[in-house]
Amino acid sequence: MQECGKTIELREIRPEDSGALIALWRRVFEDPETLAADFLRLLPEMGGGVAAIVDGALAGAAYIVTGLSVGDRRAAYLYAVAVQPEYRGLGLGKAVTQAAVQLGRERGADFVCTLPASASLYGWYERLIGTRCALYRREESLPACGGYPVTVLSAADYSARREALLAGKVHLTLSDAAAEYERCNCRCFGGDFYAVGDGIAAAYREDGQLTVRELLCPDPAQRRAYAASLAAYLGCDRVRLHSPGTQGDIPYLAAEPGAIVGNCIWNLAFD
Repeated sequence: MQECGKTIELREIRPEDSGALIALWRRVFEDPETLAADFLRLLPEMGGGVAAIVDGALAGAAYIVTGLSVGDRRAAYLYAVAVQPEYRGLGLGKAVTQAAVQLGRERGADFVCTLPASASLYGWYERLIGTRCALYRREESLPACGGYPVTVLSAADYSARREALLAGKVHLTLSDAAAEYERCNCRCFGGDFYAVGDGIAAAYREDGQLTVRELLCPDPAQRRAYAASLAAYLGCDRVRLHSPGTQGDIPYLAAEPGAIVGNCIWNLAFD
């Protein structure tokens, strides 16, 4: 296709694109190279991606994570849509987004979801792929306070304990590769997957405090104490704890209308 005198090609990403994809990721998202490399290493097991090639150069990309499920419904998760600044204005973001979503559908997804990077993008994604805010979350900041034992968990151990704690509840189930990437994400920013007390938590350091992305335990009343213990264990003064919310709280996840019920436990998202 032609746009503004430039030749644009959309295609699935290839192994030889790795260096250019990592450079794009680092430039747009400013993440460490190791995180982008971990994602691309695990991507063949997690899903796929679409690249925009402009006059022979990789100018943009979007990824679709499959192998996720909510009950018996399979989800495709749109992730890391990025366009090189010098190629913006050509419609590449729209093109790679729609192509990645189509790839997810071709791979068997029953619905598509994503986590917009800012509140302003919810409307953009709604116009583009029909998603709307489906889940919300609350955030609170607590002082660190020790008292409960903490140990590091592998992705496999975390997933097994997570499924046991969420048995009988509507929730997101991750593939093994997706769980491993979630752990890589936490580890990249000074956190990990943990057992704390009789619960589990996924957490990393952010803005000078510990951010707990997910904390599950048999007794919800223990969540704050467990989060505080985890912060103390990791040498942080405070902890930011996220909890499922309701409409009116912080928008969290966008999905096609009707795909996700309001009491669905998601927590871990590729943000």
